[in-house]
Order: sequence, then C-alpha cells, then structure tokens
Amino acid sequence: MQNVVCARDALGANMKDKRHLDELALKWSDVDTNDLIRSGILNNLQPHPNLKQLIINGYPGITFPDWIGDPLFSNLVSVYLYWCGNCSSLPMFGQLPSLKHLSIKGMKGVERVGSEFYEDASSSITSKPSFPFLQTLRFEHMYNWKKWLCCGCEFRRLRELYLIRCPKLTGKLPEELPSLKKLEIEGCWGLLVASLQVPAIRELKMLGFGELQLKRQASGFAALQTSDIEILNVCQWKQLPLEPHRLTIRGLHAVESLLEEGILQTHTSPMQDLKIWGCYFSRPLNRFGFPMVTLKSLQIYKCGNVGFLLPELFRCHHPSLEDLKIISSKTDLSLSSSFSLAIFPRLIHFDIDSVDGLESLSISISEGEPTSLRSLEIINCDDLEYIELPALNSACYKILECGKLKSLALALSSLQRLSLEGCPQLLFHNDGLPSDLRELEIFKCNQLKPQVDWGLQRLASLTEFIIGGCQNVESFPEELLLPSSLTTLEMKYFPNLKSLDGRGLQQLTSLTKLSIRHCPKLQFIPREGFQHFPSLMELEIEDCPGLQSFGEDILRHLSSLERLSIRQCHALQSLTGSGLQYLTSLEKLDISLCSKLQSLKEAGLPSLASLKQLHIGEFHELQSLTEVGLQQLTSLEKLFIFNCPKLQSLTRERLPDSLSCLDILSCPLLEQRCQFEEGQEWDYIAHIPKIFIGFEAF
Repeated sequence: MQNVVCARDALGANMKDKRHLDELALKWSDVDTNDLIRSGILNNLQPHPNLKQLIINGYPGITFPDWIGDPLFSNLVSVYLYWCGNCSSLPMFGQLPSLKHLSIKGMKGVERVGSEFYEDASSSITSKPSFPFLQTLRFEHMYNWKKWLCCGCEFRRLRELYLIRCPKLTGKLPEELPSLKKLEIEGCWGLLVASLQVPAIRELKMLGFGELQLKRQASGFAALQTSDIEILNVCQWKQLPLEPHRLTIRGLHAVESLLEEGILQTHTSPMQDLKIWGCYFSRPLNRFGFPMVTLKSLQIYKCGNVGFLLPELFRCHHPSLEDLKIISSKTDLSLSSSFSLAIFPRLIHFDIDSVDGLESLSISISEGEPTSLRSLEIINCDDLEYIELPALNSACYKILECGKLKSLALALSSLQRLSLEGCPQLLFHNDGLPSDLRELEIFKCNQLKPQVDWGLQRLASLTEFIIGGCQNVESFPEELLLPSSLTTLEMKYFPNLKSLDGRGLQQLTSLTKLSIRHCPKLQFIPREGFQHFPSLMELEIEDCPGLQSFGEDILRHLSSLERLSIRQCHALQSLTGSGLQYLTSLEKLDISLCSKLQSLKEAGLPSLASLKQLHIGEFHELQSLTEVGLQQLTSLEKLFIFNCPKLQSLTRERLPDSLSCLDILSCPLLEQRCQFEEGQEWDYIAHIPKIFIGFEAF
C-alpha cells in the first residue's frame, strides 16, 4: 500500500463494486504521505458489504475511516488490525452483526477502550447488544493501553479471550462472560481479575499479572470439571475456580504458602493433574494443601530447594496418585529421602531425574501392603550414593547416569526387570541380585566386571541379558557365568574384547537372539558354543572392524536362524564357505558396511529358499552381482542395494516374480543400467511393482 500515494488512485480500484470479494488484506510499510492522504486512501478502498474477512497491517494514519466497523458489513466474520500505531482509538466493531473473530495487535497509540468500541454514541437510535456473535477476542502488544471500560452486556457469546503484553492495563475485565471457555493473560501486571463470572471456563493460562480472584456460578459446575488452568508469576492469590481438572503453577518464589493454603481442595469436582514448574521453596512445607484424594499426576520441574517439599510430600497419603515426576530440581542442603510405597497405593510411574543434592533414597514396602508400581526411573542424580528399593513383581527399575552411586540394595526377591547404566562406582549388595529377575541390563558400570560371583547362574528366570561398556574385559562370557534360561544376549561396547569364550556360550541352549556390537578388537568367533544354539533365530554382528572371518563351522548348526545381520566388519574380505547354504529358515539377510568385501559369488545365496529380504550396502569394491544368482531366490520380496559405487551389474536374467520392491540408492553405475525403459537391465526388473532408482520411483 505504500506505493499508493494518491487517494484518487485508490478510488480507481473500484472496491465497492467487487461483490464477490471475500477477503481483503491491506498492508503498509514506511511511508511519507501526510495523514489526510493516508486517511483518504483507506477511505477510498471501502469494499463491497459482502466482505467476510478484513486485514489491515501497518496503517500509518491517525484515524480510521467510518466504513471500518459499519454495521452495513453484515457478512464480515473476521477482522485483524495489526501495528496501526498512530491511531488513538478503535473503530466501532460492536455493531457488526456477524463478527466472530477480532484481533488487535501493536496499536501503541490506544490508551483507552470505551463506548466507541461498542456503539455509536452520537446516534439517537437505541443500539442492539454489542458483539452479539463474537467468539474470539485478542489484544496483543498494546503497550500504552490503560483502561478498558465495559457496560456489562457485551460479549455474551465470547469463547476465547487473550490479553498479551498489555503492561499498563489496569482495572477489571468484563465481569460476565457466560460462554468463555479459554482465558489467557500474559504480561498484564496491573490487571485485577475480580468477581469474574466464567461458568464455561475450560482453559486458564495466566503469566505475569497482578491479583487473581475468579468466581463460578453454580450453573457452570459440570463444565468446570475438565478445566485446564495455568498460573504464572501471579502476585496475590485470593480465590481460584473451585473445580480445575489440571493446574500448572509456574515461577512463584515462595510457593510453599500457596501449597499450604489448600485453596483448591474440593469434594465436588476433583483436580487430577498438578504441575509445579520453576518455583522456589524458601522454607519447609508444613502441610500439603492440595486435593490428595483425587490427584492422579504430580510433576515438580526445575524447582529450587525441593528439600523443603519432599519430606512433607513423602509423609502424606496419596490414594489416587498414579504418576509422580521430580525433574531438574535441586536442594541447597544434603537430602536423604525415605518413605514407604504404602502412601502411594496406586502409583504406576515414578521418575526422579536430575535432582541435585539428593544423596540417599530408601523406598520400602511391607508384606501385604498394596502397590501398583510398574516403572521406577532414577536418572542423572549426580550426588546420589545409596539406593534401597523394594524388589516388586512386574516392576521395571532403571538407574541411569548416577556417577556417585556406590550401593544398590534390593530388599526382596521378586523384581523382574533391572537396568543399570552410567554408574561407574556401583557395587552389588552382598545379597546379590533378585532371584526372580527376568531382564537385566548393565552398561558403563566399570566396577561391575562380569564374574561368577554375581550369581547370574542361579537366576533360573533370567531370559534377557544386555551388557556393555566394560573397559577391562578381554574375554566373555566366563564359564558358568550365564544361566541356560537366557533367550536374548546382547554384548556392546567392549573396547578390549578379543575373544568369545566358547565354554561360556555352550551353556546357552535356549538362546534365540545373539547380538555382538561395537567390539573393535574382536577378530574371531569360535565354533564352540554355536554348536549348542539349536533355537537361535536372530544373529547380529555390528561394528567389529577386526573380525576377519565368518566360517562355515559357525553357521552350519543354525538351521533355525531367521535373521542374520553382518554390518561394519571392515576386515571381512570374503564370505566364501560361510555356510549360508545351511540357513534353510533364513528370511532376512543384511550384509553392509564391509568395505573390503569384493564378491558375494561364493556366499551361497541361491540356497536360501526362505529368504524374503536382502540388504546389500557399503561395498566399495563390489563390481557385480550377476554371479550371485539373485534370480534363484524365489521367495525374495524386498531387495535393497545402497552405496556400492563400483557396482555395475545386477543380473542377466529376470528377477523372481516374488519380488515386490527393489530399491537402489547411491550406486551411480548400476542406476544408469536400470533406468526406466532405457537401461540395459530394465527388462529384468520392469515387472516389479515398486522400483526406486536413486530418488525416483517407478
């Protein structure tokens, strides 16, 4: 609009006659024209009354023309006024009969919103109710707005009200908003919300304003049961809605006074979700004054001096609490917490994450006391040295990145899942591990060097064992270390592992999955032990760059194997005599990132009658697959070949009809030969339903 410098030019646009125009957006940047010309330009751009949406952005004049807000615009539904900083008053929007959405932003010249906003004060005709259908009203960045005068009969259908960054606004809001469902106030430091009737309120978010006092009519009782309330940096508390469903409290310095007052306790409509974020406790809490009978979820996040909160929290009974999280908080004093799970009979998830100052945690439960705990996570507690936990049936414990943790005591025998990671000083308690343990993961716990003294052999129910990050282990597993009940064994990040102990492996007769990853010094895999894996279904070997051979004597006994993955074994030069022909049940084969592997000719792929998926990739020296016999894989459904820069040929015969997807990526020479209808090998692959060559699909 800054390019229109003459009001006559604007008149030439003939906007009044454009009856099919639904939306009009007018935007100015910096201009030098005088106010009379500016006003004339906007006045002459008056659109047809059929207009439904109007946007005015950056208008530089000091007054708006009369047509803006004229009730003759009976179809106008949405109006947006942005950054019209020179205007000192708002148009009369209150009599627009169809207006539903009104947004006003950045009008720094407006200090007062009064009767002119609602009706024409100079008219002798009795006006209709103001804003009869308005649903959304938003004021933003009104930096000089001081007073909002209301007559009390407007906004009967308003559903959402936003007041954002109006720092000088004082006084009260409209008192009766019977349809309001969402109220958001931010950065209105002088505003008083008093005696506000909001029977339909569902969401309330307040950040940085003065005094809060909300009331609810009895008729709004049912609607308020699902209200979502967020209070931030509120200076004074008097009264809140009686039935919030979810409440978030942020940024209060002495939050303990609020928690003790119990202003939200109710026996009629329960609050179920409470979040305390970024608050500070200045003294010990005397009582916990929230509705503990109904509370299901409690989250304490980035709070200071939580040591003043936790003793009272762990003293009270929380009969309905299901989810408890204490995250990124700290205490200025050393803290030892001890409590019985009996106070949390329905607690399912309990997370303690990054709580500085917590040195000791003891959780107990007596025989016969009810508990529902299924998940306990203790993470990044840098000062924690001692943990005592009840070993609960069906519970999963995860203790991660607790650098000073030295002792873990598990009181009972029924724990089934335990994960320990990043606890370099941890030693097991003299009582050992729970006898009913089914899943155990130990990673980066340097003091926990795997040894027979752990007593894993006696864990008759242990089916999954994941271990890694052991710096000083050269051979694994030691004979008699692992129980025969294991079905899954994963070994990862053994930087000094040189060999696998066949005597320790041969006991694992129930094993169905074996994973060996990130063992750079491992050179050979012994045939001893693999002879005793009749049920092995999945074998994964990844990032073992020193592995030189993978022989027939390993695979010939694995007739049940369904998935085989060999990746990042850079010293592996050949699969000749690998024994793939014995894998009659194999359905998925992944051979990739073996940079020295030059040929798959002798691998025996044609014998894999059950193979459905084949992944071949990152073979920098591989030149041809024509002698592999891909056309003989009559069960093959998906073939993925990637990053083989020297690969030139795929096949000399039609690929099997079973193939439903062929994907070739970053193989420039082969991609050229497989081009749609033109490549030398296109006829061999044209029948495949899904073909991806490079980044093109055919």
